[in-house]
Amino acid sequence: MATLIASAGPQPTAPVTTEPTETVEPPASSAASTAAQALAAAGDAESARDVGALDDAAKQAAVRLGATKTGLVERLIYGPSPETEELQSGAAAALKGGELGQPILRAALQSLEQGEAFTADGKLSKELRQAVAAEKAYGFTVPGEFGGLDGPYVELALVEEELAANGLGPLAVEISGELTIGAGSLLAYGTDGQKKTFLPLVAEGELMAFGLTEVGIGVNAKKVRAYVEPDPAGGFRLHATGDRNKLWITNAIHGGLVGIVARIGETGKKVGLFVTRLPEQDITEADGKDHTFWCKSSNTGVFEANFNSRLHFDNYPLKAEEEIQADGVEVLFYCLRMGRCMLAAMSAGYQRMMAADAAHYATTREGVGGRVSKHELPRQHLGRMLGGALQSRALSHLSLEQDRKGVDLAGLRDLTKSACATSALESQIACERVLGGRSFDKGSRVHEARGNMHVFGVVEGEDDLILMGMVKDVTDTFTSRYMAGMLGVIQSINVGDDGKPLPRERRLLRITPLSIFSEPRRVMLATWRLLTNLSFWKLVAWILINLVIEVLRLPLLILPTSWIPRYQLLPQRLRGYARFAEQRLRWLRWANLGINLWFQLELTRAQIPLQRLGKVIEQLVTMLALCHHSTQNDDSQRSVAALQCEQLQTRVRGTKLLLGLWQMERLRDLVAAVGEDIEKGRSSLLANVKPQPFAHPFEPQAARRRPRPEQGK
Repeated sequence: MATLIASAGPQPTAPVTTEPTETVEPPASSAASTAAQALAAAGDAESARDVGALDDAAKQAAVRLGATKTGLVERLIYGPSPETEELQSGAAAALKGGELGQPILRAALQSLEQGEAFTADGKLSKELRQAVAAEKAYGFTVPGEFGGLDGPYVELALVEEELAANGLGPLAVEISGELTIGAGSLLAYGTDGQKKTFLPLVAEGELMAFGLTEVGIGVNAKKVRAYVEPDPAGGFRLHATGDRNKLWITNAIHGGLVGIVARIGETGKKVGLFVTRLPEQDITEADGKDHTFWCKSSNTGVFEANFNSRLHFDNYPLKAEEEIQADGVEVLFYCLRMGRCMLAAMSAGYQRMMAADAAHYATTREGVGGRVSKHELPRQHLGRMLGGALQSRALSHLSLEQDRKGVDLAGLRDLTKSACATSALESQIACERVLGGRSFDKGSRVHEARGNMHVFGVVEGEDDLILMGMVKDVTDTFTSRYMAGMLGVIQSINVGDDGKPLPRERRLLRITPLSIFSEPRRVMLATWRLLTNLSFWKLVAWILINLVIEVLRLPLLILPTSWIPRYQLLPQRLRGYARFAEQRLRWLRWANLGINLWFQLELTRAQIPLQRLGKVIEQLVTMLALCHHSTQNDDSQRSVAALQCEQLQTRVRGTKLLLGLWQMERLRDLVAAVGEDIEKGRSSLLANVKPQPFAHPFEPQAARRRPRPEQGK
């Protein structure tokens, strides 16, 4: 019944196991989200707790942000439709900006031209950092009272894009992390003393990292295992040893600033955040202190020009005043929205860089029958790169302006990240098609960017999971208002006569016509309870009202697009795409209803249909953003927008939702069969293939000491 997926904010690096391991009561609190209640009803206690906690943190972050208007994506699907001015607001805001970041760009590009931007081993140089720090690059969004530029985020996005477009993507990554999740957490949640202590240091150019992910845990903040205990002498002691080590922490260096996410108490439920300065060097037992610390490279193949570290803390002292007085997960939700907008800006820059290099090659290289650029396929590849850059820019600027005006970014922030990460990887492939083997040259900036293009899809959460979270966000109001009662009906028939939940094997997660033969009593009981449930009749009323509205709208379908005032404000070549996108987005309310009615509580385990629905939403919103953004720009960008919209439209028409339900069922069954073979060691393709050990093992020490059974026994 309820659209159930992981939360749209911090995500695990792999899908959480949904097989129930215990029989549990559904959450008793009416305040629990519909998604959490559905998970509990399906028997997945662990996921229910996680999703409920993440939902609570997201709500608190929204309160802190002061968002007063329903999210754009939800309105595009369920109404009322946003005005044209709102859809074009991001482009308009960007056109007014750009000057504030020019000194930073000049300093960075001068360092690059002089050969000082990178060290001999490919790392960002001290000279480059000093040059841009002198122009307040690291304090771009920090208020002037703390020594920053007090710049708006849309201006920062323009700087980030230009840096990435000119081969300085690693610097953009560094500054983005510094300001969005580093200084951002202090600005929103820090005390006056913490702001006065740390923000001037950030503005001066000191690096600040955010220590969330661990060896054994991805970006699901509710799962962190590093913890603090009260220190009898005052403050806390931090324990992050073994698989609790903080891993893949960008900007983390000896002597640098860091925000550490840690559990309050080893088994505590609350997650806290602490801002501290790391020691100037490693601390070992030989140093005679009561704690140890080390910082070393995480040995990752991405962000290689940046500092990216693994951090170890054992009984490490933290001062009481270094604790941020807020829930660490809430802080993460608050900050990641800007991180995703900046990722989109960097994606736009990277894709422009690739397009520039590929275009130069294509226009100068003699191929079969003349210059490479005269042929259709290379041109299509170039168009794909430029289209990806433009859509990333459009989504970034639109999201930032929505945030500035107090609009809830639920949905938009997540599809922005997913769309831009996807287009970056597609542009990388398109660039390789044009450049051929030259794109793999070790001195090529296209080659150096390859790892980053891949990691964009998993940094801050894996894109497919993020899309499922986006679906939850934009449909949550509808689900809670009209579907929650039906969820309760199915919950009720999964309770025995003794009032206790039935065992997992006896639970009904969906009622189909065949269920009347296998469980006639429970189906009849569910039918009676459904017909006497007020929520069911609310849903019936919603369906009838919306059907009437759709019937009344039918005559508009034959009306030429150029006659509709809403589309007259767009260039002629883009009007049809905008109309198509808006019509299909409205239709998705029916697709979501159909998916919920089809899968019912099985939707707690059905990731494929939700991911597909999320992908279609992403593609349609991207089309609309492209149309309205390019309206504010020159004709060349309108041509790029039209090409990208055409390709997106083709993808949407090829992705079946309601008409593809049977196909999705078949696909899910096939996926499940292969997955089960792998899990149970039955896949012959994997037989006799010894896996490479993890670079950072995360299994418990006891498990690693146990002897492994011999093959074949």
